Amino acid sequence: MEFVSGIAVNAFFVASGYLIAGSRIRASFFRFLWRRALRIYPAFIVCLLVLATGFGPLAALIEGRAYQWDSAISYVFQNSLLRIQQRGIDGTLTAVPYEIAWNGSLWTLYFEFIAYVLLGLLLTGAWIQKRAAIIVPVAFVLVVLARFAALGPLDVSTSFYLSGLRLAGYFLAGAVLYFLASRIILRPSYTLLALVAYLGLWMVDGADLFGQLPLAYLVLSIGAIRYTGFATKHDVSYGVYIYAFPVQQTLVLLGTASWGIAANSVLTLVITFALAWASWTYLERPMLAFKDLGSVSRLGRFGKPPEFESPR
Repeated sequence: MEFVSGIAVNAFFVASGYLIAGSRIRASFFRFLWRRALRIYPAFIVCLLVLATGFGPLAALIEGRAYQWDSAISYVFQNSLLRIQQRGIDGTLTAVPYEIAWNGSLWTLYFEFIAYVLLGLLLTGAWIQKRAAIIVPVAFVLVVLARFAALGPLDVSTSFYLSGLRLAGYFLAGAVLYFLASRIILRPSYTLLALVAYLGLWMVDGADLFGQLPLAYLVLSIGAIRYTGFATKHDVSYGVYIYAFPVQQTLVLLGTASWGIAANSVLTLVITFALAWASWTYLERPMLAFKDLGSVSRLGRFGKPPEFESPR
């Protein structure tokens, strides 16, 4: 499970780096930050409120405990600035394998927003943006070297800094592919090679040091597949990300794990998808109406996201 969740988070930051690089180039710094905050923060706050007023009381009822509303209120306020400082609500989730934590996925959003700010600052100015295809890869190399030094001669042991450097590497790998996309050719053989390379590096505990670009190529080659359907009109990805964990915790309390992995996985997917769809339909998509509030459009050199070159 740690293997799957680790790769999922890494892939999330790769895709984010690619998309956010394009978003930054097409907007001024403050417009860019406004859009990013609008995309993440409202749904994040509502998720905290849903956990505190919905999932939490339900868990207390299942566990036969009195619900501690003071801890629930604290949970919302302590975590309201994206950095998760209170993992659980007192008296709940005491009888599950992953105790206390109500949402183990939210911790990444703090690093995600820091990455937005830093990339936004890095790509400030017309001179910088014209040379982004050089500057961003240099920044990526520096982050990789910094993490190598942190794990080696500097002997950094603080998880906050190590996690930040790890995620920054994957984020910048996605950004590198954005600016070099016109020079990259997609081939199934290259995608397979990237997959083998990343899995091989993971097996020798080297993926987070040297596997950023193979994973970036793999993820973005999959993302380049042309398709139409529900997902092109309803972006439920963020909702799935923020609601899957509490749904799984609650189902464990209800005892559905005894139904088997397949049945429990399907049930988790159905409930999580329903919450994600509601989040997108009634909150995230309506909030996008305010994305240009008080802003003036500005297109830079990279007016449209580049596309990968595929062999004919």
